[in-house]
Amino acid sequence: MSGDLLRPGEFLRRTRLSAKALRLYAEQGLLVPDAVDPWTGHRGYAVAQVARARLIAALRRAGMPLARVRDVVDLEPGARRAAVARWWDGVEEDLRRRRDLVTALTAETEEDDVREVTLREVPGRTVLTAERRLTVDELDAFITGAGEEIDAHLARCGARPAGPLRVVYHGMVTEDGDGPVEVVRPFTGSVEPAGDLRIRLQHAGREAVTCLSRREAEFPGILRAYDAVGAWVDARGLERAGSPAEVYLSARDADPDEPHVEVAWPVSGPA
Repeated sequence: MSGDLLRPGEFLRRTRLSAKALRLYAEQGLLVPDAVDPWTGHRGYAVAQVARARLIAALRRAGMPLARVRDVVDLEPGARRAAVARWWDGVEEDLRRRRDLVTALTAETEEDDVREVTLREVPGRTVLTAERRLTVDELDAFITGAGEEIDAHLARCGARPAGPLRVVYHGMVTEDGDGPVEVVRPFTGSVEPAGDLRIRLQHAGREAVTCLSRREAEFPGILRAYDAVGAWVDARGLERAGSPAEVYLSARDADPDEPHVEVAWPVSGPA
C-alpha cells in the first residue's frame, strides 16, 4: 500500500468522523477506501478524500438523507450548490406545512369555522384510473403525472373527459401510510386499458360534499374540510359508503378565492 495513503485512524482525525459513520458511508458506497492491502486487509484513504468526507458529514449534519447525499456529492461545485438549494427549499416547504399543521392542531376552534356541506346524487359513469401506493412526498407528482397520462390516453383513443379529475384516497397518505391513491377521470367514447391505466365503472350513488377555494384548500385547511364532511355525515345518521375523494374544479394556479376543490364522501342511509 502506498505510503501516501492515510491509515483509518489518521483519516478519522483529519475528518473528525466517527468510526461508526465511516463504516456507514463505506457500506453506502459514499466513502470507500482508496486501497485495501490484499494481504493484511489494511485500508488506506487518499488525502483528497478528506474534503469529500467533510462534505458528506456537513450534508448529513444539515439533515440531508443519505440517498440524497449520494445524488449530490459527486456533482461539480455549481451543480452541487444548485442541488443543495433545491433540497433546502423542499425542507423549508416541509417545515412550513408542519408548522401550519401544528398551528391548526393547537388553535382554538373558531365558532364561525363552519363549512357548508350538501348531499348530491352521483350518476354511474365509466372512468379511466391510475392507482398507486405512495407516501406523502410522492403524492403531488403522482397526481399531476397520472392526470396528464390519463388525459393523453383519452385523446389518443378519440375519447373525451366527461367530468373533473377525482383523487380517491383509499387509505391515509402520510410519511408512514401509503394509501393507495387512485386518480380518476370519467369519460365518453371507446378506450382500451394501457400500461397502469385501468377502466372501471363508478356506480351511481350519493355523496356528501363541500367546496373549497384554492386558499381554503391549502394544507392543513383541507383536513378541516374532511372533518366537517365526516361530522355532517355522522350528525344525519348516514353511513360512509366508500373512500373519500378530492374533486378538482380548477387548475392549481387558479385565483386563491376561486372554487378549486370539493371534498366528497360517498354515503348511504336514509334520504
